[in-house]
Formats: sequence, C-alpha cells, structure tokens
Amino acid sequence: MANSYAQYRAVRFFGSLDGLRAFSIIGVVWFHSWWGTPYYPILTKLPVLRMGQYGVDMFYVVSGFLITTLLLRERDRFGEFSLRQFYIRRTLRIWPLYYSVVALYVFVVLFFERSPQRSASFFHYLPSFLTFTYPWFLVAKWPGGIFNLAGTLAVEEQFYAFWPVVNRLLRGFWASLLMAGLIVVRMAAGQGYLGRWLHNDTFIGRVVLSIAVPICLGAILAHALHAEKIFAFLYPLLGKKWMAPLAACALLVSLAPLHIYLWLTWTANILLVAACVVREDHGLAGLLRLRPLAYIGVVSYGMYLLNSLSIHLVQAALSPLHLLHPAIVFPLAMGVAVGVAGFSYRYFETPFLEWKKKRFSPMAKAQTTAPARSEAVEKPEQVLAS
Repeated sequence: MANSYAQYRAVRFFGSLDGLRAFSIIGVVWFHSWWGTPYYPILTKLPVLRMGQYGVDMFYVVSGFLITTLLLRERDRFGEFSLRQFYIRRTLRIWPLYYSVVALYVFVVLFFERSPQRSASFFHYLPSFLTFTYPWFLVAKWPGGIFNLAGTLAVEEQFYAFWPVVNRLLRGFWASLLMAGLIVVRMAAGQGYLGRWLHNDTFIGRVVLSIAVPICLGAILAHALHAEKIFAFLYPLLGKKWMAPLAACALLVSLAPLHIYLWLTWTANILLVAACVVREDHGLAGLLRLRPLAYIGVVSYGMYLLNSLSIHLVQAALSPLHLLHPAIVFPLAMGVAVGVAGFSYRYFETPFLEWKKKRFSPMAKAQTTAPARSEAVEKPEQVLAS
C-alpha cells in the first residue's frame, strides 16, 4: 500500500484525464448540436444520449482535483505555495483565449445577429462576461442566450480565486470540512430549505446557487488522496483495475433516467476520476490514452469556448443544402471545433503556456531556489498542465 501511495505521489501527469476531458467535450458538442433544433424532441427519448450537457460535471471534477493536487504538492515541496504565482498561472491559461473569444462574439453579434432581443441580452450581460460574474446576474427578465457558456467558466474562475486562499488559511481536514459545508449550503438553497433570502430571485441566492458541487467534490477528493492514511483506506476499492470500467458504467446508468438524480451522477464522476488517478494502469487506460482522445482533451478548453460558433458555422454552410439534421451537423462541427481549437492551442495559447511554465511554475521556482535539487523536485511537478 505504501508503494502504491508513493507511485501516486510521484505521478507527474495523470495520463487518463485528457481522455476524460475528451469525452466530456464530445458530450457537450453533441448536446449543443441538437439543442434548439426541431430534432431535439427525438433526443429527449434516447437514454444517455440526451445528457451530453452533463459532460461539464466531469470538467468540474477534474479541475477541482487537479488544481487542489497541484497546490498541495507545491506546499509539500516548498513549505507553502505562492498565491501570486498561482493566480498568474491561471490568468495566463484562461484569460488570453477567453477574452479573445469574447471580442470575437462582440464582433459576430454586432454584424451578424439578426434578433434585436438576443443582441440586447448579450450586451446587457457583457460586463458580467468580462468579470466572470455571469451566473450572479442571470435573471428571468433578461433571459440568457448568446455566450451562455460564460457561466461555466465563471464558476471555474470563482473557484480558482477562492480555493487557494482557503488552503493557505486552513490545512487538510479543515479545508475539506469548509468545502463540505459549502456543498451543504448549496444543496439546501437549491431545495428551498434556506428561506426567501437564498433563492434565485436574490443576488446572494444566485451567488450561492452558482457554486458547482462537482468542482467542490473534486477538491475534496484531492485532499483525501493526498493524505496517506485516507489513500490507504480507499485504495483497496479504488485501486482495482475493474473499478474505472465499473464507475464509467455507473455514470452511464445514472444518466439514463429522464429525471436524473444528480448525486448519483456526481458520485459516479468522482469514482471514475479517482479510479483513473490512483493507478495509471487501470481498466480504461488503453481507451483513455488513445492519441486522438488525448489530443481532444488537450485542446478541450478551446473547443468549449468555440464549439457554439463552430456549430453555427456548419449550420450556415449546410442550410442551403437542407442538411441540418444534428447527426450531420455534429461530426462536422466536431471537426471544425477540433481544427480551430488545435490551431489556437498551437499558435496562440502555447506562447502563454510556455511563459507560464518558464517563469511561474513550481518547477521554475525549484530551479531558482535550489538548482542542485532541480531534477528531484521536477519529477512530481507536471501533475497539472491545464
């Protein structure tokens, strides 16, 4: 067991998580290809296939786990992690492409959007897009529409802003306990148990309801696996090679009912991520490490930002041919999204990522503060490349 924990702690790159990201973004693009079309009622009758939007939950779990693991391992090596360097790394990863896409949407809406109501809605929410606060201001009288995906990224950015500070102030069990408390408050507010002050018609209610439970669960998972005693307790179950396939099947089954139980889906997500990281040779490793899937996982951030534009571009091209069935739109939109996101990743995002790695990564810190130990310190670093 000690050897399994040592192997887990020595992992520099979790080889299956890009594959999980790939399936997540494929589900999202699939759902967006059907949503809002006359064919969507067909999709609602198909178990699992109508639930592509829940790929976002997997993104959340992976993000919560990886970010927290990176912070905990940096603290172990240096005594503490740098908030300044963490925020700079997140900024260099998220902001350049995000704000470029926001600018692109402004251009598209100004010159191509034909609905005055949708244009007005977009520009009404533009300040919240720019400040990652969109879920806090989404109210019924101003329905969302264009660039709704900003809500997901706002939740991620709020997590990045909040969680490292908590981990600086609280250690181990206490940080996890606070996160568990947030989950309880979020779920209670969602069920209406906290009265009239915490519901979707109040600002504080929208702030609380914007908390994403899966990202919180991913962070708690990272704390649990980082603690050797808890890892030893969980490994006899999570470390079985069949656990990853079983968790994947449980996730599919949880998405089959018309009215899903979110806790079952979240639990299956957590078990799947956990089974994929506690050992690298788990039962789904061969599938999740396929090069096409891994590549889609690497460029999934760009695909998420650009998938709606890719779908609309394909629909515009196919409209004169009367070939707008989602089964035709989806593969073409996937191809466009992968191509554009891949181009962005290589020629636009990579310079920022290289700068981030060379100047602000824990590896760079190790090389500056302890050159003689750089090789040893480097080994566990690349847990997170996102």
